[in-house]
Amino acid sequence: MKRFLPIIIAAFALWCCSPEDNGTEAFFLAELETQGKLPAKNAVARISVRSSSEWNGRLNRVEGDTRKGIRFLSGEGSKVLEVSLPDNTKEEEVEYEVSLSCLDAGVDGFVIGLVQMAGEVVPPGPGPDADAYQPGWYELPKMNIGRDGKYRYNTKDDTQYYAWHFCSGGEIGPDGGVARNYTACYSAEHHCPLWIAAPRHPMYVGSGRHDSYRPDPDVPEDIQYSSTSVGGGCNKGHMLGSAERTCSKATNEDVFYYTNIAPQLSANFNTGGGRWNVLEDFIDGICSSVSSNQRDTLYEVVGTYFDDYTDAYGASQTASTISYCGRTDVHMPTMFYYVVLCTKKSARGKAVVDCSKDELQCVAFVRAHVNVRQAVTATELMSVSDLEELTGVSYFYNVPNAPKDSFTASDWGL
Repeated sequence: MKRFLPIIIAAFALWCCSPEDNGTEAFFLAELETQGKLPAKNAVARISVRSSSEWNGRLNRVEGDTRKGIRFLSGEGSKVLEVSLPDNTKEEEVEYEVSLSCLDAGVDGFVIGLVQMAGEVVPPGPGPDADAYQPGWYELPKMNIGRDGKYRYNTKDDTQYYAWHFCSGGEIGPDGGVARNYTACYSAEHHCPLWIAAPRHPMYVGSGRHDSYRPDPDVPEDIQYSSTSVGGGCNKGHMLGSAERTCSKATNEDVFYYTNIAPQLSANFNTGGGRWNVLEDFIDGICSSVSSNQRDTLYEVVGTYFDDYTDAYGASQTASTISYCGRTDVHMPTMFYYVVLCTKKSARGKAVVDCSKDELQCVAFVRAHVNVRQAVTATELMSVSDLEELTGVSYFYNVPNAPKDSFTASDWGL
């Protein structure tokens, strides 16, 4: 792959006869003014463009042999084009390409390369445990983070790996930085995600789906799926749904990392009107209610369970190993769940960490992984503390006042 490094001035000019009747020649010249690598935060590349007519282009992020479109560029005539890059929240350099075209001058896809310096990934605040590093996002379960080279793992169970992703489309969160997308806990034992934690808010919703199934670069590739082929009667089920991250193409593509994909039965579970899909739709409705007038956020954890399980409806699933997405050793989940947290109506607009226990509500929705359709009812509700006892996961660890030991069904429209 040929790369154009920003430490060299990139320049190009092409002259040809204009197709117009005035006898002039069309021209296009682009020069990169910015020297060296660009900073991890607030990076702006300045490109001097001289042109006799309209031109357009695109900013792409380079990932190996693929190019992910970040934003479109356009202009007319001569100007200094300022190209802003999303903040780099990865602990490694990021490469970009600016591809420019001026059809009148016969220029199609001239590429200028950019390199952005590695960022320092610092999620907000430590959690209440002073002995271990804990990112401070409200949706997160308890994490025991250790480092093995570039990877983060659970120091209490080294078969579990952590990855957190910021919005690759550069969407800005309420703190003025790039908004977080989601956090994953992925199992090397089960070859499946254990949980996905994410905020839900209208800022993440736009339009369009952009399938981009691939390994998560922040988790060892050899424990993930190796293809998009399915098996075991299952399809590719998103934990954090694609429809919940449509604010940009780049941000949507990141929910197609394998760490966000679990095998879900295709007949009557992960399909229109299926057992899981109707629950997803119900959670979407809760999210819409909570975030009315853009005031509040719903915090959720979507998780799996792998031992034999019978839910409150009497539906049962036994533990099994299936061939799935290029592997023969994938454990099919026996149960899926949602755990959700938000403020009560009386405290809307108030940060959950500033709320009393009486101003918050949280609950778990728990369903066996079976091909039996089921409407959402209060029967499946479980206190968060009861689910913690079953899964061993400590939910909403950064919200000490979360009322995990109780719930009221009517608070959730049931």
